[in-house]
Amino acid sequence: MQLGAFELIEPIPDLKKPHMLVSLEPWINVGSVGTLTLGTLEKHFVAQDLGRLREPGTFYDFTRYRPTMYRLEGSRRINVPNTVLRYGKGLGENDVLFLHIMEPHNRGEDLVDSVFQIAKNFDVQRYCQIGSMYGPAPHTRPLRASGSSTEKSVQQFFKKENIHGSGYEGPTSIMAMVTEKVRGIDIETLSMILQLPSYAQLEENYKGQEVMLRLIMGLYGFEIELSDISKEAERQRLELEKAIRIDPRMVAVVRQLENIYDQEQVPELAKKDESPLSPEVEQFLREIEKEEGPSKE
Repeated sequence: MQLGAFELIEPIPDLKKPHMLVSLEPWINVGSVGTLTLGTLEKHFVAQDLGRLREPGTFYDFTRYRPTMYRLEGSRRINVPNTVLRYGKGLGENDVLFLHIMEPHNRGEDLVDSVFQIAKNFDVQRYCQIGSMYGPAPHTRPLRASGSSTEKSVQQFFKKENIHGSGYEGPTSIMAMVTEKVRGIDIETLSMILQLPSYAQLEENYKGQEVMLRLIMGLYGFEIELSDISKEAERQRLELEKAIRIDPRMVAVVRQLENIYDQEQVPELAKKDESPLSPEVEQFLREIEKEEGPSKE
């Protein structure tokens, strides 16, 4: 069955008031927090493939998203990058659609419309986008999330978890248009974006994965065993601490970010007439971001 640009696998499942959980890469997926989180949830809910883009080359430049070659039982296979849709059963009163979106290089409006058609066709009740971005966040403090929702119950949960709206203005992905389109047909929307330390650019940030999973579990009221992820997060923390101790510039960066973080927790301590970061630290962080890039394709 074809729906928009998606080819769906038949028979099409009968889903119960589904919520759609979405990750978008490479944008807002630093440290692979979105994809790691969805992967854990898919395993927990025994997710099954539902569909993918019928002709991914319509949307993607394969010199930027490279196909990968692998061997299976002695035969050579090619894995072509694609946007993938899966489904799982039994998240309370709701089933789940998991959508791993790869940001398009071409015909973005068509991909936006196709995701919208998926949401409308399956009568999605909530469109929930999760992810992560780099920011002036010290790794020595709890990770913070920004978020927004059209639902009062979720807004109350955000308040309890100290999740605030983002004042971000600047470049974004055309896929942000999906949120606006689904609101137009009264689908509830929710986003949660973690802020990760820009000086600790890990391919897979397990602390970010752990924090996001705990937020989702708290929101939906279920439990997943996270001890293995917690151990990996602690291993990464110790490795980072070791690397920072031998670099005086990094020690100074972390100390200043800690001060800013702590002041923001007690607003009356903040000095309104001072720049949050010293020029030296700002320059150092810019150099890191320039070397690594804000996101990877």
